[in-house]
Amino acid sequence: MRLKLTLLLIISSISLSGCSLVARKSAIEINSYPVAKVFLDGKEVGMTPYKNRSLSPKEVEVKLVTNDNEWSKKIKLQNNISTVVDWEFGKDNQTSGGYVLYLEKTGDKNKAGIMINTNPGKSTVVIDNEVKGLSPIRISNIGEGDKHLTLSFPNHKAIDIFMKSVLEYQLVVDAVLPEEMVVVKEEEKNEDIISEISSPSTINIKIKQTETGWLRVREASSSAAKEITKVYPEESYPLVSEKKDWYEIDLGDGKKGWISASYGEKSEQTN
Repeated sequence: MRLKLTLLLIISSISLSGCSLVARKSAIEINSYPVAKVFLDGKEVGMTPYKNRSLSPKEVEVKLVTNDNEWSKKIKLQNNISTVVDWEFGKDNQTSGGYVLYLEKTGDKNKAGIMINTNPGKSTVVIDNEVKGLSPIRISNIGEGDKHLTLSFPNHKAIDIFMKSVLEYQLVVDAVLPEEMVVVKEEEKNEDIISEISSPSTINIKIKQTETGWLRVREASSSAAKEITKVYPEESYPLVSEKKDWYEIDLGDGKKGWISASYGEKSEQTN
């Protein structure tokens, strides 16, 4: 399930005229799930969703506090620019995430750019369904108007941001992608325990023929798990345990690993 932050963000300055007679002001908009108390530089100022269009351009510490968790970050408020903070709390810091978004003046009246930083790094960056590369990334011109940004990384929830790019400015995105929560059902846990206890040591797994001539052995029963070694057709290994679509085999020297059950055949060990 993706972390889908679908707020339509039409990011605009409070005043883009640059007129020196206009008072120096900054704005901030803060959203969170669930609702959180908002603190600016240690002072409680309200609850989310929170908006303030009368702040001074400076660095402020934004802190969000719920009954179970809190998050804080120092943010530099830009003159005549609205900064958006959107944060979703998980059960802990690893499963929490969101983004900070604002405009930064470039002075190039013919271009609308974007700069993206993420945690974890090397997240995939997609703008309007076109892959642009891996973060961190700066694109000098993405065109003016409404844009859809998607950030993704394996085993993390994706972040979607709907925003608007403006000529002479670049969008700046600082995002944290939360880790996916792995939920193991109780019956699956029991299944694993039963299969490990009941698997007799006289059962071997014989490796079947593969398209590549070898078979990956992984550290867990998932195609996304890390590969630890390879095994080869006609080789046999003692069965340790099994799950749906996976066999855990004894590799020797105290090492174990998981293979796809579709490439393994059970056979009786002959003494």
